[in-house]
This record gives sequence, C-alpha cells and structure tokens, in this order.
Amino acid sequence: MSISNKTDFQRLMKNRRDLYQFFARFFASEIDEEFFEQLKHIEFPADREENALTEFQDALIRLNEYFEYDAGESLEDLAADYAKTFLGAGVAQGDAAFPYESVYTSPKHIMMQDAWSQVCEIYEAKGIERNDEAGDWLEDHISMEMEYMAYLCDETSEYTETLTGLEEQKAFLNTHLLNWAPEFCLKIKECADTEFYRMVGQLTTGFLQLDSFILDRMIVDRKSGTAYSRSCRISRELMNRTLRKLKNEYRIYAPVHRPDRGRWETDGLIRYQEISSLEEIVTDRQSDFSPKEVIFPVSQPIFKFDEDTCRESVSSDPKGIIIFARPCDVNGLKRLDNMFLANGGVADTYYSRNRSRVKIFMMECEQSWDNCFCVSMKTNKADYYSVACRLSGNEILLKIKDAEFAEYFDWAKTCEYEPQFIMENERKVTVPEITDSAMLRQIADLDMWKDYDDKCISCGGCNTVCPTCSCFETVDFLNQENSRKGERRRLWSSCMIPDFSKTAGGNIARKFPRQMMRYKTLHKVYDYNKRFGGNEHMCVGCGRCMQRCPEDISFADTINRLTEEAQKLKNASAAAEE
Repeated sequence: MSISNKTDFQRLMKNRRDLYQFFARFFASEIDEEFFEQLKHIEFPADREENALTEFQDALIRLNEYFEYDAGESLEDLAADYAKTFLGAGVAQGDAAFPYESVYTSPKHIMMQDAWSQVCEIYEAKGIERNDEAGDWLEDHISMEMEYMAYLCDETSEYTETLTGLEEQKAFLNTHLLNWAPEFCLKIKECADTEFYRMVGQLTTGFLQLDSFILDRMIVDRKSGTAYSRSCRISRELMNRTLRKLKNEYRIYAPVHRPDRGRWETDGLIRYQEISSLEEIVTDRQSDFSPKEVIFPVSQPIFKFDEDTCRESVSSDPKGIIIFARPCDVNGLKRLDNMFLANGGVADTYYSRNRSRVKIFMMECEQSWDNCFCVSMKTNKADYYSVACRLSGNEILLKIKDAEFAEYFDWAKTCEYEPQFIMENERKVTVPEITDSAMLRQIADLDMWKDYDDKCISCGGCNTVCPTCSCFETVDFLNQENSRKGERRRLWSSCMIPDFSKTAGGNIARKFPRQMMRYKTLHKVYDYNKRFGGNEHMCVGCGRCMQRCPEDISFADTINRLTEEAQKLKNASAAAEE
C-alpha cells in the first residue's frame, strides 16, 4: 500500500472515511429506498490482491449475487428484520445482535460497561460531542465507532507527519472495533432472517479485516520510509558476510541442531537459537520447538522486589530481532499477536516490547514432513515477512519486501524469484463445523473424549512445542537468604496438566485427561476461530505436538474424529426435524 505523495494519501484517507460512513449507515437505522439504490450501483474492486487475504472478497461476490439474482426481499422485509436482528423486536427471549461493544466484551454481556466508558473518554479527549443524529445510541454503538474512525481518517489526512495518526487509527480499530465486531457479525448471521443482513454481517467483517491490512501496510511503509519489493540472488559466502553485518543491528535466530539435547542421544534437538552463519540453520528437518520462545520466553522476568522497592525488569538491548521461520510459524506468530495484542482491548506489555523488535525472514519449506497438515489449516502460505528466502544450494534466492533491508542487498544481482509454498500434505485434516451452542454442548459430552483417560499422561509436552499455545502462570522466586527479596516471573504453563485449572481452595475444574483434551481441541479449532472473526483457526498444522507426544497421540486424528462425530450430530438433528 505505497502512497507516493500527499495528494494520493489524502485521497485514500477520504475514500476510507467515506467507506466507514457507508458501513455505519447499515446499522444506523432501517434501509430506505435511496440507500438501497445506492448500494445496488456501488462498485467495489473485487479483484484486488489484498481483498483475497481477507473475507472481503467473498463478501463482495455475495453482495453482487444478491442484487444479480434478486432475493425477493422488500424494504418492508428489511425493516422488520432490522428491528428483529438489532433491537430484538418480536423475539420472546430478547435474543438479538445488539450493536454495542459492551454486550460482547463485558462479563455480564450488558450495555454501559468498561468498553462504553473507554470510548466515552476517547471521544471526550478529542472534543467530540454527541449530536442530534445519535439519538438514543450509546457511545459504543457500532455506527458511532465507525463514525469515529471516519473522523480519524479526516484528521490524519491533514497531518504533516502521518504515522501518529495511522497508529491511532490502528489502535482504535484493534482495541475496539475488531475486538467485538467480528463476533457481532457472526451473531447477525445467527439472528437475521434476510439474506441482506446476513450478507451485511460478512461484508462488515471483511471490510474491517481489509482496513486493518491496509493500515498495517501504510504503517510499515511509513516506518521503513518507502514500500519496497525486489528479488535477488546471492552466494552463500556473501550471504554469510551480510548476516555478519546484520548482527551489528539485530540478534538473528534460526532453527539450530543441538546434539547434546533431546530425548535420544542420536537425534538431539532442533531449537531456535542465535546464529552467525547459514551453515548453522537446519533446513532439511522441522524444528522441534517453534520460534515463539524468542518473543514469548519460557521464563520471563516481570519485576524484582525487596523490602522497600519494586523495579520492573526491562531489557536495555538496543538490537532488533530477525527470525528465520517457515510459513506455518509465521502464521503462528500472527495468532499470538491476536491473543497478546488484540484480545480484550489491552495489549500485553511484555510480549509487545519483544514483538515490536521482530523482523521475519521467511524460509521456504523444502518438503512436507510426515506430521504436517498446514494445507488443511490454510497456513502453508504467508505474506507477512520482511524477506523471503530459499536457502538450499550454493546460491541463495531472496525476495526483499522491507526497505529497511534494501541497503544490505542493493549490490546483489536482480532475479525473478517468488517464494514457493507447499501445496499438498500427505496428512489431511478436516475441521469440524460447529453450528451453535446446543451442538457445542453435545460435543462436550461425546464418548470419544473418554479414550484419552487411558492414552494421555498429562505431561503438557504438546503445549510446549505448539507455536500458538500462549498460557502462562506467574511465580515469585524468593532469595534464599532473604525472603523479602526476589523476582516475579511468568512461566509457560499447559492446559494439559491438572493444576492448570486449579483455583483458590484447591478445586480443579478439569481433573481428567478427557476434559483437558476436549478443552485444548475446541480451543484450537473452534473457540479462537469464533473469537477472532471466523476466518482462521488457532492450530496451524505444524504437527509438532504429534512428534513430541510420548504416547503417540495424533492431534490430526483427534480433529478428524471430532469432525466425524460433529457430522453425526448434524445428521441426527436433521433427521429429528423431518
């Protein structure tokens, strides 16, 4: 998303402002004839590359088909459905897709909670006052939050230095709209009777995802100076020389073979460590551990304390971080980003400090390993990287997308290299389609979970090697000579060990392996997906958990079996309705 001059930038900001106001109109009131006609003739570019990276492309196709084939829904039908879907009119239980952030982010799922207070403070800080058009809306109504994004677009277009404005937009989009709107749009799909409003829900989610993508690109461009894309070839010797130069500015991590580690002396262990040359990087085997521990350490100091003071543990390391990672792990880092930076409205400070220093060098996979099922999880491809590289052979091929690295390779011979991705795994997985909470309750009681009481030993090894497991606990380590001195750290934890669910008083919510396996599996293929917009799953299909498991439990088989059981439940439900 390269913008070469201020005029182009202002045009983009105006277009984004208009789009936010356009989407705000969907939820402001019933659709009138003027807006309906406008919608018929609006043209979105459906074939843009960035559309395909979000749900927006499918939503645009659905929008075009709605008008092309005429669903036969009148304005009266849409007005009635608006009242039912967003206001709960005519629904005895009052179940509706209520358009307020607090309903989706507060523990009691009611209005005027923390999210409402937060946006009130944000509007007040900007000097924004309610107008008559707002009517009875509360400040965290989706239309008001979208109108605020439109306001920020206008404001940013007038800045001389635009980075601050773009980051302010990104913060509000992540902390508020994207923190609840995807779940709200899924609720629309559940409550709406008309194809129109079901389509609007998908269109809204797709637009917010697309705008997040656009903002990310613009922020990267501003930070790096200019957008950049160049492919080149370089000898191994010169690549090693370049790595040595990069080490002056970055700590460089890659999968390294440690023969002295691991369960078997002959195999050793492949784990992410700092490197100085390409020869240290293992490319013909999958790493046993993921790169997440570079950003999210196994043991991370939080603060030190003594009798009188408490001092936060903050790294003074001025260097950035380069991580050589495969596509599935690049996607794994993006899922960690969601959980640590965009979940609940408050970014995790300790994760954020490390993550902001990271640049990704994406390594091509030479092959698909036995336990991989990344294609099934749609994580075999990755677009989010600074440099893509093919490391096999005497010549190294690079695609550089981050201008920050241009000067390191500006002398290299240009070529036509594009990264190649694994397009088929031997192992196939089908993710279950869980349609509603009633079905979820039935899944929780499936007999299949009981099998794991005999199979699983609750060691937690699968969580340790997983690139997307993010659970931790905080532990105080006291000085052996003075118990009033010590350090608080956060340590990796595991939902597959019984003490993970222990609460004050000693109660353990999930005592048996069957309960833990059910919890983990649904988190990987259902809960995360629902929480973050329904467009991706938490599991990235790397297969490390199966490689690590001492009891040879196949998580791929677990997912496939769950899919079979879910289909049986759907069939039984359909038969009961006939």
